[in-house]
Amino acid sequence: MVTELAGARILAPYFGSSLYSWASTLSITLLALMTGYYFGGYATTKKKLSSQKAIFIVFLLSGILVLILPSLGRAVMSETINLSFFTGIIISQLVFLFPPIFLMGMMSPMIIYQINQSTKQAGRSAGNIYAISTFGGILFTLVFGFTIIPNYGITLPVIILGVSVTLLSVLLLLKHRVSIPITILLAVIILSQFRQAYVSYTEFSPALHQTERLVEYSEGLLGEIAITNQKMKSPDGKPFYGRILKVNNVMQNQAVSDYPKASLIYYVNFIRNLVGQLPKKKTALIIGLGAGNIYSDMQLYNIDVETVEIDKRIYDYGVKYFEMEAHPEKSHITDGRYFVNTSNKKYDIIVLDVIVGENVAKQLVTLESFKKIYNMLPENGSLIIEHGGIQDFSKNQFVPSLHKTLKEVGFNISMFNPIQANNNKYGDVLFVATKGKLDKNNIFIAKDILLSEGPITDYEVSLTDFKKIKETPILTDNKNKTDLLLKEHYLNIRENQNR
Repeated sequence: MVTELAGARILAPYFGSSLYSWASTLSITLLALMTGYYFGGYATTKKKLSSQKAIFIVFLLSGILVLILPSLGRAVMSETINLSFFTGIIISQLVFLFPPIFLMGMMSPMIIYQINQSTKQAGRSAGNIYAISTFGGILFTLVFGFTIIPNYGITLPVIILGVSVTLLSVLLLLKHRVSIPITILLAVIILSQFRQAYVSYTEFSPALHQTERLVEYSEGLLGEIAITNQKMKSPDGKPFYGRILKVNNVMQNQAVSDYPKASLIYYVNFIRNLVGQLPKKKTALIIGLGAGNIYSDMQLYNIDVETVEIDKRIYDYGVKYFEMEAHPEKSHITDGRYFVNTSNKKYDIIVLDVIVGENVAKQLVTLESFKKIYNMLPENGSLIIEHGGIQDFSKNQFVPSLHKTLKEVGFNISMFNPIQANNNKYGDVLFVATKGKLDKNNIFIAKDILLSEGPITDYEVSLTDFKKIKETPILTDNKNKTDLLLKEHYLNIRENQNR
């Protein structure tokens, strides 16, 4: 289970963490276990493969493969990323995830064979082995998922796990009097693989544009997070450095390096303009912190802001690299839906910034979630939702579905494209859902480095800009079709990223 979890996280920076990535990981895991169980049972019918020593050798090989899992995975995916999305995912995981899980699957029937002394004991032995194996999987998954991965990332814990399994298997082999030449050979193989894994870990750097320089990189709950500085040019041709926040190789925010509170993201600047003209704005809640630029902008209006972010590194990097004011007493490091379900507070403005790349917090965009949020808003309160990076509005089915879900709750909805692309072929969609009617005729956008001056209606988009389907589904906790509706969006993001 830990290997499966690690495999999914290693996959994320290359192929994302959408439902399709997880479905691939689960399928390859089940395939590896199925074939492992079969060949493990077959091995017990062969004299040379039915000994305890054979089990320890399989255990050793699985440990070595776990040890090199991160470096092998990245090496493989740097090549398969050029294939089609689904072909690349399947081939990648067949190469780096299938082998160690296959070997682990072989061990169960081999161990059962060793401890069976009579036919009467066969069922009990099999039950004990699978119960112990499952209990270990549960324990390690909980420890890794809740403690180790959030604090130490994937690569280092997986290397340590691989080393532990490898050393344990070597000790077991030595106990069974393995010959000295074989012991020396095993030691050389293990040390060389450990060195390779360690070098890969210490020297690893995410893929960067030739004009980018890495500032900080870490692994954790959301996956890989990188802070980079990139050479850019202003509209008048003057060079400057932009500071970028990436999560799993997808850009989440970009700002001016010398003044990181100044965002270079269209929708962030658009929200700053909009918030200043909303009728009520004493308190606000931001779910999905990003680099903290929206938080900093709201501070300009003396708004009392609380934030919710599931990965503490996002908060820490916002303070460290984007000059966000530290607010530990008003920062909630938890899942956004959990916070919505348990909070009794009311906020004049709620910003839901959880739809970037393929990392969509699907649990937050359902009918049930929006009903909770609706009750958290006072009269004249506003909910702002950002859906960014749309490559082609005419292929997007998610926006009409989200619009219908919000309308079902009782919101009045307006939609804007801050990028203001011709004919709304591409860009972002900013939903402004209000309890009362939004007075769009009295809201104006000020000119800046990204936005054009004019009434907010110049930025408005219509449902007719998006893909028409026979029946637009309402998103619910029970039937949430977000991944299906965003399928083309996922593929476009990854294909454009790898060009």
